[in-house]
Amino acid sequence: MVDNFNLDDLGDIDLGFLEEQIKNMDLGDIDIETDPFGTNTARAKVMIVDDDAGTLRNIKSLLQDMYDVVLANSGRKALEIIGMENPDVVLLDYEMPLMKGPETMRHIREKRGFENIPIVFLTGVNDRAQITAALALKPTGYLLKPVNKEKLLSTILDALNSVDHDLIY
Repeated sequence: MVDNFNLDDLGDIDLGFLEEQIKNMDLGDIDIETDPFGTNTARAKVMIVDDDAGTLRNIKSLLQDMYDVVLANSGRKALEIIGMENPDVVLLDYEMPLMKGPETMRHIREKRGFENIPIVFLTGVNDRAQITAALALKPTGYLLKPVNKEKLLSTILDALNSVDHDLIY
């Protein structure tokens, strides 16, 4: 232990060289906590896929303080960007033009690395047949629009914590 350490005792050290040496060190499996006070922790990323701009804005405003949020206004757009964005969970509108939620979900799950990504369906239709059809696809969850903030947050948290992606509703 050094009792009276002073940076001036180091003399003329090339800090750039030292920093480069540290970056190049092989630390193996050592877990180094670079942010012990939690001020720069990684946040989970939520992708919201909905054709309604108002819904996208509303859900983003509910989540942006807790999660990194990525928006896609169609199933096709979601498929274009999912590989670049690597979300941790997808909130997916069930009823969209061109490519509906179930088809989008199927394509997402066919992508390598996204086979088990938690997908939560969002829908404004409270129809028993549609709910039954949606649940048959085995999404991680199912929420009715308009979304209640507490239910949304708890569903996302449960989806993120689910190991086997059991249905959450």
